[in-house]
Amino acid sequence: MKKFKPDKNALLTMRVSVLVVSLLIMAAVRLYIPVNIIVAIIGIAVLTAVIFADCVYLPLYFAALSYETDGKSISKRSGVVYRSHKSVKLSTVQYTAAVTTPFSKRTGLNFLVLFVYGGQLRLLFLKHDDFNELIRLANGSGKELP
Repeated sequence: MKKFKPDKNALLTMRVSVLVVSLLIMAAVRLYIPVNIIVAIIGIAVLTAVIFADCVYLPLYFAALSYETDGKSISKRSGVVYRSHKSVKLSTVQYTAAVTTPFSKRTGLNFLVLFVYGGQLRLLFLKHDDFNELIRLANGSGKELP
């Protein structure tokens, strides 16, 4: 049984993304709302959400996320509040969708979606080597993506 964990760089990428989006929201609020007290209230709400997401939710989510394979099936365990366990037999995989981003070796933003009869299994935030290994396993070939 081989275990896979999400890439730690993906956690950092997600934290930075949340911070950048919140700064853009604050800039738009400041630009379009002239009342300072309303801007301050919205700023406090956004700051609270960013602190919660960056310091509480994302670390707990990444700590709970894991994948296992025994060569015949792939299992995913995830969940912060409610734990879930999903498993797919590799023989039932109809096709796969591989999603990578620019600089995915550095950011950890590699996603693999396994489409099976009646559903799908999303494998998120994979390390680049784990991503290639799981693609080979799911497709049943020795091919590797760049």
